[in-house]
Amino acid sequence: MNQSRTNLTAPLLSADATLLFSAYGFGWGYCAFALPAVTVCTKLGAANENPKELMLAFKLGQRRLLQAVEKKVLPGTGERVTFSTADL
Repeated sequence: MNQSRTNLTAPLLSADATLLFSAYGFGWGYCAFALPAVTVCTKLGAANENPKELMLAFKLGQRRLLQAVEKKVLPGTGERVTFSTADL
């Protein structure tokens, strides 16, 4: 079975239309991430910055996000990691 050991929490939408979520996995713990609306629209296919569009694109793009999380070098200091369009 080729299943990822990394999991994503449900996203929260911040006041500036950034999706905030965490990823966690056995053996490495938690890390907080930010996904700006422009990145969600450009890379995950949201039609606009409408909250429903952003949430749907996040849900449909979870596999891509998991791959990006697993490739990202995680900081050891606990700060939130912001994804850019280049990360996806």
